[in-house]
Amino acid sequence: MFKSVVQYIIRLFYIAVVYKGGFVLELFQLRYFLIVAKYENFSKAADELFISQPSVSKAIHTLETELGVSLFDRFGKRIKLNNAGKALQERLKGVMATLDNLPNELRVASGASQTTIVLNVLAATSLLSDMLSKFKKEYPLINFELIQKDRTAKCDLCISSSLPNILLENGTLVLSEELKLAVPMTSKTALSSSVNLADLQNESFIILNKNHMLRDITLHFFKLCGYTPNVAFESDSPQMIRELVSAGLGTTVWPEFTWGKINSDKAKLLDIKNPICRRNIFITWPENNIAKQEIQIFLEFAKNYFKQLIQR
Repeated sequence: MFKSVVQYIIRLFYIAVVYKGGFVLELFQLRYFLIVAKYENFSKAADELFISQPSVSKAIHTLETELGVSLFDRFGKRIKLNNAGKALQERLKGVMATLDNLPNELRVASGASQTTIVLNVLAATSLLSDMLSKFKKEYPLINFELIQKDRTAKCDLCISSSLPNILLENGTLVLSEELKLAVPMTSKTALSSSVNLADLQNESFIILNKNHMLRDITLHFFKLCGYTPNVAFESDSPQMIRELVSAGLGTTVWPEFTWGKINSDKAKLLDIKNPICRRNIFITWPENNIAKQEIQIFLEFAKNYFKQLIQR
């Protein structure tokens, strides 16, 4: 009963926002406006909203027509938020945040039961705490059971990685990232801005332990160069690998987005120009097992999280 009431209330909010002037603004127009205002770019807004650019442009044009004012100044294909747009942006920030959090507030107030998603994390582990922290602020009643098992393990969703030419079934690609080379500043290699992997046979490498997908992907690229790397250290932790490289104890292959910046004046990141080294990050699910609403909610949140990671 409670669930149907919440859905009805949210539907009312999404249908329209009515003003005293007698016109009606559909709520999705206001959401689109905030995204366009953030980027001052229709294409970037469309990418974040997962819709076409013409749909975004049409929504903004309709909104401006109904309000009777322009919200953006146009300069050819470029747009810039004007004073009216800035005023609307400020007014909407608090309102939209309140509406977005309304389902959670009502569920908490009703004593609604919590639910749990079983998440198998095989890649992008260094981003997990940040992503889940942001998610829990929006959806406090959705909990997680985190596991790290093989792809066949029973779970609701699995974050995994693969070589760029491999597509995973029952899944969605959320990130394609370049693999760089992290080297200590004491290494002669640090004098360069890019390297050929084939020229590093005499280097000492630090890699992830066995059963890590990134390890297998990394070894694949060494195999393409015709040699097996000299492994000085193995670790389960990207942070430990970061510290070992900074201490001058070896070189490592470094995922551009999921491991972030090297954040050390004792090490640097280099481009690998040959071979082209990349990997894909997927979120997959068991066949015919994506029906639960909370799973769909988290999946959409995660897709947006990775998209914003690239934009940052």
